[in-house]
Amino acid sequence: MYLLSFPQLMYLRRLRIQYCDNLTDEAILDFHHLRYLEELSLTRAHSFTARGIVAAFSRPRHFIRIVEITECSGLDDVGITAIGRTSPNLTHLNISWSRNVTDEGMVSFLDRVPHLMSLKVQSVRQLCDFVLLLPVYNPCLVHLNVISCSLIREQDLTAVSAQLPDLEIAYNTDLGCSPKSNKILRYFDFMSPRQFAKKKSKVGPHTSHVNNF
Repeated sequence: MYLLSFPQLMYLRRLRIQYCDNLTDEAILDFHHLRYLEELSLTRAHSFTARGIVAAFSRPRHFIRIVEITECSGLDDVGITAIGRTSPNLTHLNISWSRNVTDEGMVSFLDRVPHLMSLKVQSVRQLCDFVLLLPVYNPCLVHLNVISCSLIREQDLTAVSAQLPDLEIAYNTDLGCSPKSNKILRYFDFMSPRQFAKKKSKVGPHTSHVNNF
C-alpha cells in the first residue's frame, strides 16, 4: 500500500497521473484512502481494469468534483457506474478516448450526478442514445463535447439543446475538420474545469447553440 507509507497524502486534494502504463489495479486500490480528494485525473493508463476503479470509488466521495479518465481502456460501464454511485456532487467528467463505455454505463452514471455541468466524451464511439436523457438527469449541464461520437444523431443534439437553454454542444458530423473546427477543438480540449468555471461566471447566461464542426 504505497499511500499508507506517506500519511500526509491522506489529505491530498488533487491527483493527476499521466502516461503511466504501469498503473495497475493494485496501485489504484490506494486511491480508496484519499477521502478528501476533489480532483482525479488519469491519462493514458492501460494496465488497470474496472476492478481498480470500483475499489477506488467504493466509499462515498462527497468532496470530489472533477474526474478525468482519458485514453484509459480499463474504464468501462462497471467503472463509470461506480464513479456515479459514490460521487453525487460531481460537476465535471471527462472520459474522452476511453472507448469501452457504452450507453448503459453512461445512463447509469448520469442518473446519479444531478449537479453535472460539463461532460466530455470525445471519441467514445459506442455512445449514442444517452444524450436524450441529459435534460432529465442533468439539468445543470452547460458544456457537452461529443466530437467524433459518430453514432449520436444531430437531431437528438438539437432536441437536447432546445430543452437545456444554457447548453453548449461541441460535435462534428464527419471525419473532416476545417481550420475553424481545429481552433474550436483545441479550445474545448484544453480548457481546464477551473478555466471553464471562471468563463461561465464572467459570461453569465447565454443563448444556447450547437457547434457543428
